[in-house]
Amino acid sequence: MEPEQPRAGARALWIAACASLLAVLPAALWLDRPVALAARDARLVQSRVLQAFTEFGEGAWWLVPSAIVFALAAWRKRHNLARWAFALFVAVAASGIVANLLKIAIGKTRPKLLFESDRYGFSPFTRGYDFASMPSGHATTCGAAAMVLALALPRWRWPLLVGGVALASTRVAIHAHYASDVLAGLALGFATALATLAVWRKWWPESVPVGR
Repeated sequence: MEPEQPRAGARALWIAACASLLAVLPAALWLDRPVALAARDARLVQSRVLQAFTEFGEGAWWLVPSAIVFALAAWRKRHNLARWAFALFVAVAASGIVANLLKIAIGKTRPKLLFESDRYGFSPFTRGYDFASMPSGHATTCGAAAMVLALALPRWRWPLLVGGVALASTRVAIHAHYASDVLAGLALGFATALATLAVWRKWWPESVPVGR
């Protein structure tokens, strides 16, 4: 019996990506403000644990190791591992670039402005940290990385995805983003990872990595 291929369960994973995207608008309408204010009142930003875990959403934590694993695996002719490392690198890098472009185009204000002056809204094409809240770059990275790992390790797909969501959610806890920003980032990361494997399967089917 052949190992389970990345396409196994792909429909459910695409549903997860679409569900995240569809939840963005309701979250922006009804969750962003109350959740942000609750996180502020709970002083979650003071948690060293949350501050430490949220850093795993930085692209460098995934891009550098995946590049190293790719090089070592290719050198040792562990082709399947090398291909998964390459997929992880591409998904994280591509989703990060798209997220940064969307941040500028959307121009959503950060929770910081809500706390300081009760300002919440959108200023498209306004540059600067305070207007780069949607989508969350960290959540995008978490979503892309979690989805690639879920495809590579299908038996662990749901725990891995839940872990990615949990890591992404720390962005709300530390006041860096709103709930809708995190959902938008997860949707983007999930979709980019799935699209990476879909394009690979379409154009180079003989070299698609195999899930274990």
